[in-house]
Amino acid sequence: MQIIAYLAVAMLAGLVSLASHAHEFWILPSDFQPQAGDTVTVDLVIGNDFEGFSSPYTPDEIAAFALIDAAGNMPMKGRFGDMPAGKFVAQPGLSLLFHQTTPSYVTYRKPEKFINFITSKGFAELAALYQNAEDENFKLVEQYRRFAKSLIMVGPASGQDQILGLEMELVALTNPYQQPAPNEFVVAVYEAGAPRPGAQVTVFIRHATGNVEKKIIVADGRGQVRLELLPGRQYLFDSVKLYRLNNPEMAKGAEWESLWASLTFAVPTD
Repeated sequence: MQIIAYLAVAMLAGLVSLASHAHEFWILPSDFQPQAGDTVTVDLVIGNDFEGFSSPYTPDEIAAFALIDAAGNMPMKGRFGDMPAGKFVAQPGLSLLFHQTTPSYVTYRKPEKFINFITSKGFAELAALYQNAEDENFKLVEQYRRFAKSLIMVGPASGQDQILGLEMELVALTNPYQQPAPNEFVVAVYEAGAPRPGAQVTVFIRHATGNVEKKIIVADGRGQVRLELLPGRQYLFDSVKLYRLNNPEMAKGAEWESLWASLTFAVPTD
């Protein structure tokens, strides 16, 4: 029975990996504002438009998975196949969860699929490279990695998100748990600790009624985007960097690599 269960989880992990590309990937805690001492579970979610399904804890696909809170930096450890993928005991103050995947690969057999992907993520200028490509014998391999963060608040708003130095990351320069909700909330896009001007940021807002609103904002010269937060909503910020690899032979033949950054949090009700 244990072998069957292991194979079932392995099959699920494979299906999740195959379905994950061109979809957002984010961290969803069971409670964004728990009480001190509460056990909070952590789902790693793959989907579209802030709706998706949880992926299991798969060590081979995890480069980093940790919690930073008042007690320090604690690795999130689990067993293969755990769903939710992690859990922790909430401590007072602002807690930061982060997750980084190992490289994964996708192979495109039709040029329009790659064109649609890069256009939707803000790289329409690259589409011209493949406009005249023919379907017959077309093959393009892309490597991708994901860098997800989530902010959890215990007690009155205090503390600040921080730059972790990930190859791609979103950083909240405003604490979103302030009450009333800040009129101007600022998120910055960073690449290896440096601002990324002109990056496209997609914002998904889950309203109390269950519908999800989508906004696309281009970062300013300091790599920052601004918007007013609405009370009682959950937010997912998403941004992608795409670049050509110099040595495809070092990356299983991948010609391009995409780096995906996400950030989630919930705004308190008034």
